[in-house]
Amino acid sequence: MIRRCLARARGRHRDGQAAAPVPHYTWDHEARAEAAMLEITWPGWSVLYGTGSRLFHAIATWPTPEPVIICDRTIEGLKIQMREAERALLQRWALTSSSVTIGHF
Repeated sequence: MIRRCLARARGRHRDGQAAAPVPHYTWDHEARAEAAMLEITWPGWSVLYGTGSRLFHAIATWPTPEPVIICDRTIEGLKIQMREAERALLQRWALTSSSVTIGHF
């Protein structure tokens, strides 16, 4: 059996009354805009900004042997880590596929 506690109304809603409007906020406008711009200008990555963690996150969207997820507090630091991750993955790919010649199909 489900009981309903009528002892005390909680929150912004009370029995028999209309719900109170709650204002909608968007947090960290500049940081979210920077993440969106970086995602547009840097193909192959999905870039997000966590309003709770206050971190920029980049997720590689191309096929990789293991997931590539990078986090940093600044957008500049995230760009540096993204470059390093791309360079490391390209070097690993070049070592494993030495028989492939670039430019020939």
